[in-house]
Amino acid sequence: MDSPPEVSDVFSLSDHLLAERLQFVKEIGFGNWGSVWLCRPKSSSGKVKDMEVAVKLVHRSKTSTTAARVRSLWNEMKIVRSFKHDPHPSIVPFHSFIITPSYALITMAYLPTLVPVEVSEPRAKEWLRSLLSGVHFLHSRGVVHNDIKPANILLSRNNIPVLVDFGFAEKYDLNSPKAFHSNLTYGTPEYLSPERARGLPHDTRKSDIWSLGVTFFEILIGRTPFEYEEGEVFEKKEDLERYWNRTMRGKWVGVYAMSQSAESFLKRMIVPNADLRCTAAEAMRDTYWDATPPTAGNGHSLSLISPLRINIQYILQGNARLQSSPQIYTLESHRCSNRLGTPARIRIRRKNHRCPVSLMFPFLGQRRGPLRVLRPGWSPFPGRVRGPIRHLGLLPGQHRSPCPKLPSYHLKQNKQRAK
Repeated sequence: MDSPPEVSDVFSLSDHLLAERLQFVKEIGFGNWGSVWLCRPKSSSGKVKDMEVAVKLVHRSKTSTTAARVRSLWNEMKIVRSFKHDPHPSIVPFHSFIITPSYALITMAYLPTLVPVEVSEPRAKEWLRSLLSGVHFLHSRGVVHNDIKPANILLSRNNIPVLVDFGFAEKYDLNSPKAFHSNLTYGTPEYLSPERARGLPHDTRKSDIWSLGVTFFEILIGRTPFEYEEGEVFEKKEDLERYWNRTMRGKWVGVYAMSQSAESFLKRMIVPNADLRCTAAEAMRDTYWDATPPTAGNGHSLSLISPLRINIQYILQGNARLQSSPQIYTLESHRCSNRLGTPARIRIRRKNHRCPVSLMFPFLGQRRGPLRVLRPGWSPFPGRVRGPIRHLGLLPGQHRSPCPKLPSYHLKQNKQRAK
């Protein structure tokens, strides 16, 4: 990570002097609380330095709402600043807090990469190990984050996950009998533990563990364990009540696939009864860290949590342009179906393209045959896309030249999870 700027503490400046100290490059995030900017520090001569910092900024005014935001930013600064001389690689480094007549802002390390979701289990496992270490680091120092989710996890240049946004964080006196006890409900609804969502007295450390478990599930599968599918919206109160009722039952919904050891481990973190939920220290000692995903005889992992990255080709009937110049895609994730023929869902992504393509296809028991595109969610081609898909590779990560004689990929591995 970049070294901190020359001045790295709490201080007051005029608006003019702030402009002389920092070059505001672009806004990279915003919300009701304020905005986040990519900035470059300037030297005393006014020359822009070759380094980047992230600046979380709140506009100051005389309204009570703005005053509350400034207090929240000040609280965030005090918590993150307390680790300045005792850093952890998975906790965002603090640089400085600046107050001006118009603004209050925190400068921190700039981490441009948001943690991706639907990644392989070995990759996600290492990230979780680092995050658990970071959460244990916080809890052992009397701090809880209160808003752990994928959107608050960035990757460093060394591919280390870093927990950011301590706006909801709280610091407790470890010697107090009320340490870590709360009945507050703030946080992101989909990641709230059942007891926190209901406003019940709870141990905030256990709520952090719940949120981290849900986050790990989403990094693996692409959704939380209580969403039936990606894109399920919980905006209205009744929608959130339905979601929270699922968390109270504790039964994961929808189709998911992961190694047995990962599932057992996550169910220690995502358990509705907080008394049965593990702590960060207990999670770090779990036997999951000694387990390895089962592999086939050819050495390729059979863990279905790992996205099957299979190069495939659209062969669309009646589309001469496409047939003459086939598009290659990479399979990012899949949803297996049951043996009664419930449609399964494949999500594929064109190389170097951000828009995924959602497909539906029938999976009828042991039936084999080409996959039919029934309802793509997005397509680079005009009109409604229909036609068979033939795969170009059978193994994860394998690439082959187009070969019409290859049998169609029928996801026979999914029968292991079909019930």
